[in-house]
Amino acid sequence: VQLNSNAKLSEHFTLGELTKSNSHPEVYNIPSHEAIANMKRLCGWLEVLRKRYNDKYGVGEEPIRINSGYRSPQLNKKIGGVAGSNHLTGCAVDIRVLGMEQLIRYATILLDYADESHQDFDELLIERNRYGAIWLHFAVRPFSNRRKVAFIRA
Repeated sequence: VQLNSNAKLSEHFTLGELTKSNSHPEVYNIPSHEAIANMKRLCGWLEVLRKRYNDKYGVGEEPIRINSGYRSPQLNKKIGGVAGSNHLTGCAVDIRVLGMEQLIRYATILLDYADESHQDFDELLIERNRYGAIWLHFAVRPFSNRRKVAFIRA
């Protein structure tokens, strides 16, 4: 099975961006049709984030960079992801940030959009690993969203 990594999930996001694994490219990571539908829903939010960030803070068309999106069970296990991770269903992304200021601006945009659009998200997590790297984890499920906001030290 091969993946069309250039397939567009939305105007600015591709299937390849949301399925790549830099740390374990050898691991099978092909999403189901359901996971692809979930990634498309998530990309709707990412498009809003990209547009609003660029309109307010950007100097040109700054992309949103994805560290991790969909993860197969094999990939999730290999990287030490939690068993019930939203990444397993294509409902979550980890977004690379240039620092805490950008992370907070991203989080604010997503929270404001949730309020304005009357849509819920499942998780908006500020995550930090033991080496000090930070990123924004954001998840949207098709239903049963919890609107969980937290700081997580991995």
